[in-house]
Amino acid sequence: YAVTVGAGGAAVSGIGTNGNDGTNSSFSPVTTAIGGGGGGARQTSPHAGNDGRPGGSGGGGAHANTGDVPVGGTGTAGQGYAGGSGRNSTSGGNPSHCGGGGGGASEVGYTGVSQNAGNGGDGLANDYRTGSNVTYAGGGGGVAYSTATGDQIGLAGAGGGGQGGIQNGKGANGTENTGGGGGSAGWN
Repeated sequence: YAVTVGAGGAAVSGIGTNGNDGTNSSFSPVTTAIGGGGGGARQTSPHAGNDGRPGGSGGGGAHANTGDVPVGGTGTAGQGYAGGSGRNSTSGGNPSHCGGGGGGASEVGYTGVSQNAGNGGDGLANDYRTGSNVTYAGGGGGVAYSTATGDQIGLAGAGGGGQGGIQNGKGANGTENTGGGGGSAGWN
């Protein structure tokens, strides 16, 4: 059997460009695992947020600050779940811009709500590679900013996901050889 291990999606920089998708893995001709979808990006004007991209697990929707609701990308049945949606919140009179987390192999990514970023969805454990249960394919964390609480980072999903970054910082990479998704870059 021909085995192909797909590469992770390369990081992007700058505003307005969605995260790159991961590439497919296959155990030919038996099955193909679809690469994860890239996260949505915030636009410079009018600051709308893009939807997450579809994939084996879906990417999280961008944080929004124009009242739009960027949705998470869809997952693939039997492989992974959708990403969480982004939100623009005025909870407690404090504007906040909340990005969704990436979907994982066992649950959806969390939606950014109130003044908090969405966490990545958890992955799924199996013993195929090592003979012992290891959790794979966790979603990456989103990011949020609130005028009341400042930067908020979304936690990574169990299974190699990366957490979100703060303000101008980069999100953490997914852990190598786990299929985990990278975290969102900081809101700014």
